[in-house]
Amino acid sequence: MRDQAPLSTEILSRSAVVAELSYAALTGLGVGELLDRACDLLCRSLGVEYAKVLHQPGGVDPLVMVAGSGWQDDVLIGHATVPRGSDSQAGFTLESEATVVVEDFSREDRFSAPQLLVDHNVASGMSVAVPDDERPYGVLGVHSRSPRSYTRGEIDFLREVANVLGGAIQNARSRVNLELRAHRQERQLRFPAAVADCAQALLASSGENRLELALEALQSATDATYIFVERNVLDPEFGLCSQTVVEVEKIGTPHAGSSNKYWDFVPWSQMPISRSHLERGESFLLIPEELTGVEREVYADDPFPIKSELDIPIFVEGEWAGLVGLADITTVRQWSDEEMSMLETVARMLGAFWEREAARRRLEELSSHKDRFVATVSHELRTPLTSVLGFVELLQEGGFDEDDRKDILDLVSDEATDLVNLVEDLLTMARAGQDSFRVAEVPVDLRAQMRQVLEALEDFRSDEFDIEGVAGRAVGDPARIRQILRNLVTNAIRYGGPSVVIALSQHETRWVQIAVVDDGEGIASADRDRVFEPYERAHHDPGKTESVGLGLAVSRTLARRMGGDLTYEYKDGTSRFVLRLPSWIDTGAAGSSDFST
Repeated sequence: MRDQAPLSTEILSRSAVVAELSYAALTGLGVGELLDRACDLLCRSLGVEYAKVLHQPGGVDPLVMVAGSGWQDDVLIGHATVPRGSDSQAGFTLESEATVVVEDFSREDRFSAPQLLVDHNVASGMSVAVPDDERPYGVLGVHSRSPRSYTRGEIDFLREVANVLGGAIQNARSRVNLELRAHRQERQLRFPAAVADCAQALLASSGENRLELALEALQSATDATYIFVERNVLDPEFGLCSQTVVEVEKIGTPHAGSSNKYWDFVPWSQMPISRSHLERGESFLLIPEELTGVEREVYADDPFPIKSELDIPIFVEGEWAGLVGLADITTVRQWSDEEMSMLETVARMLGAFWEREAARRRLEELSSHKDRFVATVSHELRTPLTSVLGFVELLQEGGFDEDDRKDILDLVSDEATDLVNLVEDLLTMARAGQDSFRVAEVPVDLRAQMRQVLEALEDFRSDEFDIEGVAGRAVGDPARIRQILRNLVTNAIRYGGPSVVIALSQHETRWVQIAVVDDGEGIASADRDRVFEPYERAHHDPGKTESVGLGLAVSRTLARRMGGDLTYEYKDGTSRFVLRLPSWIDTGAAGSSDFST
């Protein structure tokens, strides 16, 4: 009986160890703490100096010590490694899938002792695989500095502890997976609400922070560290660039509120991989560590580096206009198909928002143009009408001799002509977009047409203008050509300098052109294209006559309908409006067919 007493105490002690570890695992003790406690209890229960748990993180990686007891201070848990080949006890254990017992390493011929055991003068020990779902988690081992044998009970005890640890590891993983699944499901449930909130924010009729409110709703559903919107801009120096429009951060971000200007403005030439996906309309999961070339360097220099980023392209009217991005600083984020679908919906909403904002701005500009147009047309029409009515009243009162009546009638004719010309421009602009609008195709002598225009301007003697150069006949509509020339000459008289020259020229056999040149101050470079838009004016000098802003727009429209063009340039102190038309020689045609629209 005396011989059995120590054995009974020993068995009870091992049972208590198994019970304590099982209870700790069931009550949710962390895996790391559980492994450390198991090592301590094994040393005390088996009377050995060392215990360890080795983990195999990959198929070919060395085994890493993730828990241990009794080892020297220079053995760092989480960093110390042991070879996993079959020539080491740990590797042999994994391959044999059985408890491996070594009574004396000096007589062991199956494998050699790794350097870790040699450094600690280990003479004996035993090890067993820690089970897991698909392959063993690793190896549980105990070691002693003196040779010794191990009983069947001790071997079974070590295996039982390993089973408890394996079960705890699997349960912990299951809990994490369940939590992740629950979190993912919760996130998916939040997504539809977030998309609705985004839509509500973007559809709001006012508010400067509508886009920011939309991103805040999206951030709350995705838990992304950053959510941002970038828009493509064309820079004269760097070409196509990405410019940050708005960014929101997750509450609790370590550097929240810090001003990271790094991504405010980045040329797309520095991000070729991302661009290749986005401009094709493809969402791109960007992992900085997997990038190459210049793009890898760009992300490596980020003062607040990220682990992953999902970029989704935004298109406006069929053109790639920017992106909405979701970045994470802690993990390589995975996105489900449902989440991707909703995020792409948000990107389409942002594109529609930009389209709507652009349309709103155009409407505002159109409304502004309309108001200015109505005011200017009212003035332009009222002025000659008032003059005509005044002159008619004077004539009705009588008392004028023949010469006075002729002068008054000439003034009435001039004012009426201005009215006719203005109405003609208005009608031309209104009809230009209609299919029924036609221009004739007949040979036209530009010099003769210009003379006719100058003679019609009876306030100015035709010999005050020089017509230089020679040119062949053009192809076009005589009435429309006169309308263009009248607008150009009138424009030069109103806004040009004192010297006005009209120059004809022939360009090979294809083009005939006529230029109206004056030595005025010219049109600012920023306005040189804008003056050809309807209701736009380059001059707003209160000292000069206002105009409706239709003449140049009408003239360019007519020139292009006749197969030519109307352009402007300022060179060597002179303004040049150049009307270019097809040469009649080049057409080889005769007759008068119409151009189709």
